[in-house]
Amino acid sequence: MRWPLIYQVTLPLALWALVTVFGLSYLNLWYAQTETSEEVQARLQAISSQLAEVRFPLSQPVLEQIQGLTGTQLAVTDANGQLVRATIAIPEEQLKQLVGDEKPGEVDLSKIAQIDGTHYFHSTVLSRLSDSEPVTVHLLFPKKNYDLRVAQSFWPLMLLGLVAVGPMLLVASVLVARITRPIARLQKQVGKIAQGEFIEVPPGNSNDELSDLSLAINQMSQQLKSYEERVRTMERAQVLGQIGAGFSHQIRNAMTGGQMALGLHRLDCNLPECESLQVAERQMAMVEHMVQSMLRLGKKQDLQRKPINIAQLIESTVEMVTPQAQHHGLTIHKRIDLPADTTVLGDFVLMQTCLMNLLLNGIEAMLAAHAVPGEQAGETTSGSLEIDATRQESEDSITIRVCDEGMGPPETVADQLFEPLVTTKPEGTGLGLPVVREIVELHGGTIDWYRVDGKTCFQINLPCDRT
Repeated sequence: MRWPLIYQVTLPLALWALVTVFGLSYLNLWYAQTETSEEVQARLQAISSQLAEVRFPLSQPVLEQIQGLTGTQLAVTDANGQLVRATIAIPEEQLKQLVGDEKPGEVDLSKIAQIDGTHYFHSTVLSRLSDSEPVTVHLLFPKKNYDLRVAQSFWPLMLLGLVAVGPMLLVASVLVARITRPIARLQKQVGKIAQGEFIEVPPGNSNDELSDLSLAINQMSQQLKSYEERVRTMERAQVLGQIGAGFSHQIRNAMTGGQMALGLHRLDCNLPECESLQVAERQMAMVEHMVQSMLRLGKKQDLQRKPINIAQLIESTVEMVTPQAQHHGLTIHKRIDLPADTTVLGDFVLMQTCLMNLLLNGIEAMLAAHAVPGEQAGETTSGSLEIDATRQESEDSITIRVCDEGMGPPETVADQLFEPLVTTKPEGTGLGLPVVREIVELHGGTIDWYRVDGKTCFQINLPCDRT
């Protein structure tokens, strides 16, 4: 059975409040009974002492005056138990009971007499109307006066306590509601997170445990969102790897046949220095690099690390991409601010594939930036790309930058450039930059991008070869 939090707080609190009120009330009742009993007993004892010492006749007016002053009814009986005079009417049967309970001089509140339906505390005292006539005076204190005094001490505290329980429960309900409302809000948020809606809820104005819980849930939401994106990225990479493995055999066979055909054509036509054939062979090699890079996506394979000369790496990569750049009227400027023997450890083909991807992306970005309505894609334009290499002595690393004059990636994908299948190109696959990042990370480096002076720059940092 569901037990709401408001009941868990208010019901035990109400029970404890009621127990406290009744406990204090009954404690006060006991104290009031004790105090009132002592007061009544002291009053009767004082009256008994005064009556025992009187030497004047206890006439009817005297008895009525004493009754008016003390609130105690008086009855006088003689030695034979006959009623002499009294302040109240006492029937014969009840008079016999009073006479039978005579214990002169003793005040005992446990003795209660009933006269005409009214209860009295009964005590007796010996007195003398004259020197020769001893009489017994019966003191009858109304028990209702005693009960009234006790009730006046008990019921006000009891009622006040019961009345105070209501506002206390109301205040407790309001306080609990202030706690349960944020909890209900957090419950809805957690439910949406479970459904895949990774939203954040403001923690509120209070600085307490509920605010801390809100912040923790928001952090959990962001972590789950990040984990979900990673899982999806890994799933895409895995699917791409499986697809690439399926096509690799056929593509490589076709590439091998094309390269053999080019070689035979060179021999048959006796054209050892034919530039067109050289361009075709380079383009075939470029396709081979692309196939290899796609096959590496999602596969953390060990590298066969060998020293790679940075100058030679950049020269060979630019040489392979230059024909395509020249075809579109673009130039590639390279600047190598390094000693000629500077090297890094890694796979030459993979690093060449990495730089080639960046240069080709730069060419496509510049073509898109210079395109105007009416022009066809691929028409000749103008502009230049830059590739430079420097050494960071403070970090003992090599920095390679590739910059283009394109518009840069749009804001919608700026934070996801290196994720698989993320692209804004109509015919793009979203594989180039993920491959680049993976190759750089396999070599122990990092890659980032930024915009500066109207250019988009991709910067690669690689550790130097210390051998």
